[in-house]
Amino acid sequence: MKFFKGSVIALSLAVPFITLTSGCTTQQVIDHQPEFDYSALPLGAYATVKSDLNRDEIREQFKDLAIDEYTVQQGDTLWSIASHFLKDPYYWPEIWYNNPDIQNPHLIYPGDKIAIMSINGTPRLGVSMSPRIRFETLPPAISAIPLDIARAFMTYDQVLSEEDFANAPYILANRQGTTRMSQGDVAFVRPRLDAEYERYALVQQGEPLIDGFTGEHLGFRAIHTGTVEVTELGDPTTVRITHSKREIRAGDRLVPMLDEPFHSEVRPQIPAYAIMGNIILLPDSLSGVGTYHAIFIDQGAADGLEPGDMLEIHKRGAVVTDRFTTVPEELKAAEQRMNFEGPLVRLPDHRVGTAMIFRTFDNVSIALVIHATDAINEGDIVKTPLENN
Repeated sequence: MKFFKGSVIALSLAVPFITLTSGCTTQQVIDHQPEFDYSALPLGAYATVKSDLNRDEIREQFKDLAIDEYTVQQGDTLWSIASHFLKDPYYWPEIWYNNPDIQNPHLIYPGDKIAIMSINGTPRLGVSMSPRIRFETLPPAISAIPLDIARAFMTYDQVLSEEDFANAPYILANRQGTTRMSQGDVAFVRPRLDAEYERYALVQQGEPLIDGFTGEHLGFRAIHTGTVEVTELGDPTTVRITHSKREIRAGDRLVPMLDEPFHSEVRPQIPAYAIMGNIILLPDSLSGVGTYHAIFIDQGAADGLEPGDMLEIHKRGAVVTDRFTTVPEELKAAEQRMNFEGPLVRLPDHRVGTAMIFRTFDNVSIALVIHATDAINEGDIVKTPLENN
């Protein structure tokens, strides 16, 4: 699987020296970043040896075993409810108790009572009671994230190869023969469409997506511009633009519609595999982003990611000059590289946020930042949370 690539790169980050090139000068950087310790994956990462938490480990995850029951409110999320009880919400899937006496026990609804209960002597979280009989028509279940707020930032963009773009049907012109169009316009598509789909998404070719470790080209961002409905087959095929998200232009490509990128039944979970990747694109942002903004990362389904997977976001440590060292080897190496002020040292990476995967492609995923303590930027690291973080 492709995730082995991440293992090799992660280990390379732990070497004591790296080089930076500035102009014609190569400078050596002292880098004592710790290895990505795959044995320290969270206790609940189900592809590791520690696939289950024992009783003591579960107890350790609670802030306080005496916390009163919590009544679920409209607008709550699984992340916020987990944060109410647990030191680290990542452990929610391992601690949640699916009460067999409750219909759809993995779903939580406003009005439900969440409490710490003892199951065979082990503390668990679960629905302790429901204040009403659950009829067929229930209010929307609590989602992992606040969908009403986040939906505006949850892109319907796709990842396509250069070949995908070249072979996709395209908008030729509208009925007036012009090359710019909008919602409600009738347009014509070539080559001829078949009857497989009645509706298509319109996309424009966006930024290339490059692996942050290897430099490998992973495809292009396909920017969603609108949707069309087929009204008459032929050559050209007639379509009506039913929705425009951006300006639609001749040459925009037609691709099959993707499903809603997230729904209330997706549960937050620890990735099944060790993930180490990079943020490679902040769609439609010229600088850093924060909570409930989308990010593209260079890890995907081939690495074992799936919707609901939670990843930590880490800021790379800055490189600074150590003007105070007295270590002879460091001073000599710096002098040899014409860096007379002192050796360069990389500071440790530090955690700045949490992201949840909501759409995966082979080698790329789109995630939503659900918590940020600092601006999130391209080049920041994403990885499976470790026990000691």
